[in-house]
Amino acid sequence: MKRTGYTLIELLVVIVIGALLVGIAIPAFQALLTSSRESLAQNSLQQAILSARDAASANIGGGDTAAVFFYDPNRGITVGIYEKIGSLSDDSDNDAGSALRDVFVPISSMEPVQLPPDYSVRGFVLGTQLRDEDWYEELIDYSPGTGLQPGGNTASDRGPGAWVFPETDFYDKLEQDDGADRQTFMIRFTAGTGTLSRDNTSSLILDPRPSNLNRSTPAAIQPIDQAEDLRAWTVRALISTGLTSVELRQLLGNESGDTVLARPVSDIALYRERRLGQMLQVRNLNRDTNSIYLKGKDPEVDSSLFRDSQLASDRVELETRITQWLEGRLALERTQDAGSALEADSAVYTVGSYFGELVEVVR
Repeated sequence: MKRTGYTLIELLVVIVIGALLVGIAIPAFQALLTSSRESLAQNSLQQAILSARDAASANIGGGDTAAVFFYDPNRGITVGIYEKIGSLSDDSDNDAGSALRDVFVPISSMEPVQLPPDYSVRGFVLGTQLRDEDWYEELIDYSPGTGLQPGGNTASDRGPGAWVFPETDFYDKLEQDDGADRQTFMIRFTAGTGTLSRDNTSSLILDPRPSNLNRSTPAAIQPIDQAEDLRAWTVRALISTGLTSVELRQLLGNESGDTVLARPVSDIALYRERRLGQMLQVRNLNRDTNSIYLKGKDPEVDSSLFRDSQLASDRVELETRITQWLEGRLALERTQDAGSALEADSAVYTVGSYFGELVEVVR
């Protein structure tokens, strides 16, 4: 009699073979997807920096340009292309009491570049610059050691410093004078030559808050939320004879909710926020921010995520741990259980001085 079906053993063999194939295919597909997203993140980052560099090269007789880094819980990390259009004397908490700061506005013809979800960027800042009481003031006491100290803090290969996060969204968007907590970093290029700028002073980046509430704008100029052209509006404000210096600082100074305080860096790190959380042994990322930060009016680490409450409360130790992890040195300076260079699947770059290319640093 002719057989028309399959035996139970034959079916089991087919199922086992199918399961094996799926088991092989899924990790391979996930690895391909991860590689693709990583390439997209790297290309997007390079595109933004080269756009800023090209704009500087073409801006003969104009102002410097910069790739400025922003964080938004809904959009993740974006990089805006900005140009310098003037300067103003601003209030400062440092010893001098005032500071002359350049003012940058977005180049309207260049759309911000957005990185893929979960990818973040940090900029490396020397400890001497972190003594600024206006910029990343919560890290003013950050002072890691200057050499290898087994079981203790160790400086970066670049010198004592930290990798800072773009803290641009942690402020009260309903208030005009709560902008002092908005801070970030940028890659700045010199107008005309397109070379990496050596100016490391802080600048004011125009990024209007998304609210028209509590805006007491002087009669000499229209409210910024009604301006059709931010560049033209800012130029009018800077040259207006109808504005007092106090009114100008309220509109464009560091305290203004419409500006972000930024300083140039030349080293940046591209990484996945979730991998950073795994290294820090957090239970999960904050659901509102998709990061280790709380959503709120101040840049504050969400201590409820951490299994190690002491690490969450010690900002200096936390930044030291992050610096070591990003640079692949955690296993060399701590126990193997705390992390390893293999876990640091971040990419650390230095920006080329002449052409703005990203040069990956071998760790």
